[in-house]
Amino acid sequence: MQYREYTVYTTTQASELVADILTELGSQGVGIYDSNDFAALLSSDVIWDYVDEQALIRSEIVRVKGYFAQDCADEVGRQLRARLDELAARCPFPYGSLEIAAEQVDDQDWVNVWRKQYRPVSAGRVTVVPDWIAYTPTATDEVVVRMDPGMAFGTGEHETTRLCLRMLQDLNLDGATVADVGTGSGILAIAAALLGASRVDAYDIDPLAVKAADANARANGVADRVRVAHADLLDRAQGRYPFVIANITADILIALASQLRAYLAQGGTVILSGIIHARKQDVLDAFVADGFALVQAPCDGEWCGLMLRKRAE
Repeated sequence: MQYREYTVYTTTQASELVADILTELGSQGVGIYDSNDFAALLSSDVIWDYVDEQALIRSEIVRVKGYFAQDCADEVGRQLRARLDELAARCPFPYGSLEIAAEQVDDQDWVNVWRKQYRPVSAGRVTVVPDWIAYTPTATDEVVVRMDPGMAFGTGEHETTRLCLRMLQDLNLDGATVADVGTGSGILAIAAALLGASRVDAYDIDPLAVKAADANARANGVADRVRVAHADLLDRAQGRYPFVIANITADILIALASQLRAYLAQGGTVILSGIIHARKQDVLDAFVADGFALVQAPCDGEWCGLMLRKRAE
């Protein structure tokens, strides 16, 4: 099958925002190609047998790629231009040219290219490892999450995912029930199960994400505790959860605040991310107004996370 590959030329600071736009427009996978990331990786402890010479060329231009089915690609192109123009009008930091290039590609081509970019990522004592890479834990208490996200969001490389993984480790999940709203690849739901949760209800509106999350839960041996379902936010949730995770976007989180409270147990905790610095206060204000108290608000790069506790009703 052929796809339309859209490449947006931007900066390191704006690359995640561009990637989010492509994801929201329905991209069947998003890749960020930033030489600054590779330079940082070369100075890490990762040992490389081979490095493509092209990867060594430093550039301030970052390429963000998205992939769309041919039947909707033209309309996506128009919407992408409009969303990028909106980003340019509101972005508080350098965003580059935001030029768009388009190319036809076969699905197998971009999947293989994307896999070459994916590497183990650590967040606290959780390490997210590509399912096709051999990896040996370096500590006795290390939690290894093996992932093949396919076309779903969630590889551990995004700051918002790392923020959620770190906040999860600050909770006592032993025997707990957790809801993961917008589960994507299932990475946070699986991590919660491996950190002790007895049941995790993982929801996503994207059928591809549901398929990927279910496969990843089985690959990690937690399919009996991670229940993946196709749902819009919490529409299929039953009962109340002591813990809820929602790594989505600021606007959706704000709209979700009152609904989420109804499904959170008394004194329950919610972990939120997908929030850029400029929207942090908006999200926090919405949840405080709906009866939540702030516990912590960590940041990573341009992104913020929030851990909040439900106040007494």
